[in-house]
Amino acid sequence: MKIIKRINEESKIILKMDTIDDLWYLKNVLNPGDEISVTVYRRVEQNDDLNRPKSTERKRIRVELRIEKIDFQPYTDKLKILGEIISGENIGSHQSVFIGQDDEITVIKNMDSEENKLIEEAVNNYYKNSIVFISLDDEKCLISLLKSYGLQDIGEINSNRSGKDYESKPGDATYFNEIIKTIKTIKNVSSFIILGPGFEHTKLYNAINKDPYFKDIKIYDFPETDSGKRGIYIFMDDKKSENILKESRIAGDEKLIERFLTNLNKNNLSVYGYDEIKKYAVENMIEDLIISEAVFKDPKTRELLNTVTGTDIHVISDYTDSGSIIRNFGGYCAILRYNY
Repeated sequence: MKIIKRINEESKIILKMDTIDDLWYLKNVLNPGDEISVTVYRRVEQNDDLNRPKSTERKRIRVELRIEKIDFQPYTDKLKILGEIISGENIGSHQSVFIGQDDEITVIKNMDSEENKLIEEAVNNYYKNSIVFISLDDEKCLISLLKSYGLQDIGEINSNRSGKDYESKPGDATYFNEIIKTIKTIKNVSSFIILGPGFEHTKLYNAINKDPYFKDIKIYDFPETDSGKRGIYIFMDDKKSENILKESRIAGDEKLIERFLTNLNKNNLSVYGYDEIKKYAVENMIEDLIISEAVFKDPKTRELLNTVTGTDIHVISDYTDSGSIIRNFGGYCAILRYNY
């Protein structure tokens, strides 16, 4: 994400979406009631000659909206915003706009510290490296792209080599060829992490390394106790992933949740539930406040955020295992500096 311009006296900020991940950040910054200005294309009828049928053309115009609804579909390339037009000839009518990569949007609102923090994170592009997981065994392979807000499944490939057929064709390269063909379609990859049980992951690693197409991409090979999505999460929880994933938002969230759960089981330094956490917030005892994305925009969350001081705030994506865990605890978790 890029900040094109700030106009502080008008509470305006002009943003450009550099990546698809930026749409997730924008979704969490915008709220119903906020105002935006975007460029859209509207069909305009022309009738220069009464003897000819009317024709239409798409005209580029600027619209200003007051947001009513935000529709974010994970792992898609557009953010849909529905709002009421607040200026111009169509004032009072409704308009849907779609924000995608390379689009610019002007946001008019007084952002709080946590919203500014999300913008800063997107601008600094902390999690820009495109890491692809290839998690496989001898029957099937899952290919997933690591995003800021979760794992995007690119595809699943079956080996078709189980049972008698597998025994009769142990050297069949079709499985690996199909995997390699698929991962070549993924753009801007910084590294591939190949993992799984058995020997298939190492065989694939060797096959990829022989292909000159991948000469400038880092490729890692790790044995794992399971394959598929479970294998990926097991790897991310393991210390061996730390150096590779150290700049990944999702990996950082996993470590934070692991710390929360450990404290919950071993000592009294983890607490959960809005009312319980607020009690400790008033006493300035909270070191880390962990909030589900689902409750981030709730008015009582904003009240809680205004209560804490010197606390690290973590907004956890709803599209990850970490997000599911936080939601199961009511959306509010915290790690304390100390307890009574």
